[in-house]
Amino acid sequence: MKSQVTKLRSFFLILIAPLIAMAGVSDPSSSQVNWAAGDYSESLLNHIADWNKKQTAIKQRPDTYIEISQRAFYDNIRLVKTELLSDTTKLMVVVKSDAYGHGLEMLGNVAEMAGADYFGITENHSLKIMNEMNLSIPIVRLRLASNSELLAVHSRPDVYGEVEEMVGNMQMARLLSKLGAEQGRIIRIHLNLNSGGMSRNGFDMSVPEIRKQILSLLKLKNLQVAGIMTHFPNADAIDIDETRSALAVFEEQANWIIEHARLNRRDILLHVANTSTTLRLPEAHLDMVRVGSLVFGEKLEKEAPEALQQLMSVYSRVGQINFYPKGSSVGYGSNFTLQRDSYLANIPIGKANGIPRDLVEVLIGGKRYSTVGNMSMNTTMVDITDGRKNIASGDEVVIFGKQNQDELRVEDHWLSTISDVHTFIGQLNHNARFAESGSLE
Repeated sequence: MKSQVTKLRSFFLILIAPLIAMAGVSDPSSSQVNWAAGDYSESLLNHIADWNKKQTAIKQRPDTYIEISQRAFYDNIRLVKTELLSDTTKLMVVVKSDAYGHGLEMLGNVAEMAGADYFGITENHSLKIMNEMNLSIPIVRLRLASNSELLAVHSRPDVYGEVEEMVGNMQMARLLSKLGAEQGRIIRIHLNLNSGGMSRNGFDMSVPEIRKQILSLLKLKNLQVAGIMTHFPNADAIDIDETRSALAVFEEQANWIIEHARLNRRDILLHVANTSTTLRLPEAHLDMVRVGSLVFGEKLEKEAPEALQQLMSVYSRVGQINFYPKGSSVGYGSNFTLQRDSYLANIPIGKANGIPRDLVEVLIGGKRYSTVGNMSMNTTMVDITDGRKNIASGDEVVIFGKQNQDELRVEDHWLSTISDVHTFIGQLNHNARFAESGSLE
């Protein structure tokens, strides 16, 4: 299960990276949906309308493109807050890596409108974007930043805004204290403990010397502890007893710090729960949960709410349709042979787009059709023999997403060979990513 979670998250991050804007006209209205305006705030409706206005200047969409539903993102966040969390538990919406490849600029304001209490990020670039967006809720970096990253951000709050830093060693704390003193500012920090056993970002309090270091750290000037945290590496395992035990260790260690450093418990956020932990271990919700994949529509855990919506839809179009007789081989390797006389549709999407090469079916005209042969770099072949009279060049093809009454979810196609697709974080093709078109009624 854990490997599938990792692969799916990598896929979401890479899917829109290499999408190539191919020649062709796409009518944005073809996938329009109607939203009940009474269900949403005026600020959200205006935000969506503004994005639609921006996109009217784009007269042509490429044949292959991605659509992101801001409305679904809003709904998913509201779903998490109202169905999974108590009124006393805060929600951090994790928007690292350009909002998991969905578009930070497109979704940051939506998360705030939906009631996110915190943002979780990792990159300086995200901070710059969010500062320009004038977001008002606090931001935590969910990674130990390098010295150069810390120097850049905390020397130029006018450019990067304010960020609360995760701290996992004494050297980093001293640098932040120094930067805070130079700026005449208090820098808020979250102590990361290795209670969960990740051995990645946290203080290991099983070492007596580390406990002494933490107490010394808390005496540094220009720092304020905003939270104490850890991360569980196996919360998606079948047996979560290990995670439950790690939670008990964390609570003991966090309470030891609060007691020995004489911190005010009411001023400290204790947070340990990622998506899997949030869904599967309610007692780990504590003061705040850190949810990323769930609000972007991933339904990997059986505990995920049924009403969760997939944000990302991937569209292409039928290129040309060719006839091939029974016995013809299809694609590289010639390892697929037609068992009947067939009509095959050439779809301009392939491995270069980050699509899993073991994609098994697509939607055309609201019906499912099987892919055949090995996927090429820019081409996927689909057997449309049974529907050929109703399909023509230019018809919409749904790789992932809804069409008529059916929906293809990413999980429907999740097979092991996706693991060899490379990740291209930060190389997103914004010309191939659009906000969902829709009329507000």
